Amino acid sequence: MVSKYDVFYVIATRGTAGVSDIVGALHKTRESYDVVFKSVVELEKLGYVKRDGNVKIVHGERTNGLFDLISFCVHNMMNYNLLFKATMLDFLKNAAQKEFFTRKTVPVHGQTFQLYIAALEKYGLLLVVSRKPLKCRLLRHHFIRDLLRFFGRRVAFYESRQHVFIPGILKEFGKYQRLRRIHYTVLEDIERNEELRFIHASLKLEGNPLTLPETVKLIEENVVPEKHRLIHVQEVTNYKGAVDLMIENVYRRVPITLNLIFEYHRIAMAHIHGAGEIRRQNVHIKANPAFKTCTWCLLPAKLDGMMNIYHRFKSQKQTTEAVIAFASFFHNEFQRIHPFIDGNSRTARLLMLHILRAHGLPVLDIPLGYFDLYMDMTKRSTRRDDRAFQQLIEEIVFYNLKKANAAI
Repeated sequence: MVSKYDVFYVIATRGTAGVSDIVGALHKTRESYDVVFKSVVELEKLGYVKRDGNVKIVHGERTNGLFDLISFCVHNMMNYNLLFKATMLDFLKNAAQKEFFTRKTVPVHGQTFQLYIAALEKYGLLLVVSRKPLKCRLLRHHFIRDLLRFFGRRVAFYESRQHVFIPGILKEFGKYQRLRRIHYTVLEDIERNEELRFIHASLKLEGNPLTLPETVKLIEENVVPEKHRLIHVQEVTNYKGAVDLMIENVYRRVPITLNLIFEYHRIAMAHIHGAGEIRRQNVHIKANPAFKTCTWCLLPAKLDGMMNIYHRFKSQKQTTEAVIAFASFFHNEFQRIHPFIDGNSRTARLLMLHILRAHGLPVLDIPLGYFDLYMDMTKRSTRRDDRAFQQLIEEIVFYNLKKANAAI
């Protein structure tokens, strides 16, 4: 069924279009003409478009806001028609007010509740802490705030508190290890899909404009997306090579070395001059002068110190909690040393995953709902807080384990 939002998005992306053109763009038959026309009339009443021979977009704050929301959904393979439903908006408003919510605290029909939970979890916007009894948390992402504000449902999001996820991680990890022995090939297929999501997520955090569908098509079908600069396409294919090498190295139990770090960077950043080489100038994070990076002449000593800590970690028998703590520390340490002219953050995430996966933790996704918090604790941070970042990574590990176990 064609919605007014489907029609709006076609008009907004084209600027102007005839009704027949809209029908064609939506891949509908001529029988859908009347439905599309009614949607155009409704959009005109709402002030989003005007008819003057063809249908034209009416530029303004509301129009731009709606276009941004739909574009965000399209880029992240989310169903905007579902998210824009009045009952979903009410659900989100209620869920956003408490850090954890249950079936009793969010009044909605049982089947609808399950539908919304499943969709939001799939989109990476919701964490299911437990299923029996059901306990969930809506993740604090600016998209949800923007969505509720746009549709007139202003709400004060809950205040986040730090929680211990290690007991839950140990329980889910034990379950994952049992399932892996039985369903190894199924988990391989799941991980291939998760790898694509991680590549898209990691590069999206760095401003790469390719959508998730475009990233998937580029990697799986070698379909180069139109209207994107070559360098953005190269970022995806190069990072895919680095992630593949990391997965292979983990399988072969190859430890991290400085040469391997340089190799990861050389492959991931092959599209820039100086890939795989230590920088010879000072750098800073754009828009955040409070994020301090290492003076270039101290880089060799800092990297040697970091690797000495890694070797001590490797020489000791580690608990799952210690592994997560060290992986998050290594990410923070590397990012703040910032040894390369560019590509440090995507390399830091790759190294963190190398450490986690080397100890059997199947992490290959940074869910969308954690993007804001992750950035606030890394490149947008005013001070380093290893403990808070560790707890964030614990939660992301927990999310990945729950997701893997639920998919089998």
